[in-house]
Amino acid sequence: MDYRYEFRQEDCWYKETCGLYLGDKCNASCLRYMEMDFLMQTSGIPKNRQYSNPLSPDPQDLQAFLRLDEIRQNILEFVQTGASLYLYSKNFGNGKTTWAIKLMQKYFDLIWAGNGFRWRGIFLHVPTFLTKIKENFDRKDERFQEVRTRLGTVDLVIWDDIASVKLSDFDHTNLLSYIDQRSLNAYSNIYTGNLEGSELREALGAPPHARGSTFQT
Repeated sequence: MDYRYEFRQEDCWYKETCGLYLGDKCNASCLRYMEMDFLMQTSGIPKNRQYSNPLSPDPQDLQAFLRLDEIRQNILEFVQTGASLYLYSKNFGNGKTTWAIKLMQKYFDLIWAGNGFRWRGIFLHVPTFLTKIKENFDRKDERFQEVRTRLGTVDLVIWDDIASVKLSDFDHTNLLSYIDQRSLNAYSNIYTGNLEGSELREALGAPPHARGSTFQT
């Protein structure tokens, strides 16, 4: 992957909490900024989703939010044990993707020190990912090829909007091959979607391997 480092002080993920922000030591040599920039860029989390996005739960979502915050506080154990999570709701825009990203970013925040610029997590919008697989037969994209290779080895993957569109046999084969590979190697996954468990199993032909929890938000 063609990674390029560019220090942008105003874009620092820690500017609200770092005591060094805007001081003499707030510069391009900041190792925490370097590592977080690498983790964010290689993860593929959209730039406009990388910064704090406060969520206010509706009353019916409060218990799910509290449980998710508990997982966030224990995200190291979650990932190290190969746990997985499915966040679903029939409603759109109530925080599924935001929560998934918050969990991944908390993980990054805890492991950046000593990371050594290694890939640790990947965010995938599943419909876009499946489309790119088809496009890549004719137009080779090196960045996308590396993402596909890394899917089998990174600590955590977010599968966003899984089964949100009707899947072809080709889609089933490709998607489940990656999910099965990660399951066999005990890597963590976070899925988001709008289908209940039984509907998801029908749509995928097999369920995501979630040795963890399912939350409706």
